[in-house]
Amino acid sequence: MSHRTILPADLGSIETNALLCGGVGPRPIALASTLSAEGIRNLSPFSFFNAFGSNPPTVAFAPNRRGRDGTVKHTYLNAVATGEFVIAGVSHAMVHQMNVASAEWADGVDEFPKCGLTPRPARLVKPALVEESPFQMECRLQQVVELGSGPGSGLMLIGQVLAFHVREDCFSDGILHPDRLDLVGRNGGAWYTRASGKALFQLPKPAAKPIGYDALPEVLKQSRILTGNDLGQLANNAELPDLSAAAPWPGDATTPEGLDRAIQRALGAGDIEEAWRLVGLRIHL
Repeated sequence: MSHRTILPADLGSIETNALLCGGVGPRPIALASTLSAEGIRNLSPFSFFNAFGSNPPTVAFAPNRRGRDGTVKHTYLNAVATGEFVIAGVSHAMVHQMNVASAEWADGVDEFPKCGLTPRPARLVKPALVEESPFQMECRLQQVVELGSGPGSGLMLIGQVLAFHVREDCFSDGILHPDRLDLVGRNGGAWYTRASGKALFQLPKPAAKPIGYDALPEVLKQSRILTGNDLGQLANNAELPDLSAAAPWPGDATTPEGLDRAIQRALGAGDIEEAWRLVGLRIHL
């Protein structure tokens, strides 16, 4: 399948933003709570957001200049004026209220009563916590990074986390469980991702020194059935098993294609040992 090459120089800022938002996703959403210099609350979501360090705990989000006219947003003005903000994670249970908060409300409007989310006093900063959010961070602004000056240009706010607020039932065996957080992420257009349920899967961390793709038997790499993901699971093994003693069992496939499909099924079931046994049959076929 061919790829389309697109140069940012050939696009406007709104078209470029659409490509970024569509291709870089899903992105976590920072529901940012700020306070103006006059003490007026503001609440607005931003999906150019992530964590960037743990010592000290550091997060950043970007309430960028508007694409249509280059003006700055109330969130940016408030955070720069006061040096504080709260970031609340957005769960599926509050996604529609978050959507209302994202509207272009006029200057001086408090989005909390508009969207129906509940403000609660923070411990160390003045902006309000969001009662409905399962995971929140009180932050002190550390640095502002301007990434351009025209419409759609980035305004990155880097903050140090002063306090976490985590709903108690979101922990499982001492760690946060994604099903219990039930967070949503942002994609392009009107699309979102729900980061729980069937959307979740786990990957084992690579072995300290995995054998790597290049160490796999050549017949596997030439297979028209085994995918890159299939071979990646085998390449993650800590060592190449002894494949010389593999013997067929009753019911084992006897064709290259049949064995490749059997290897694929074993990998899909998470049975790496059986997959390697079948690999032994495959290379001696």
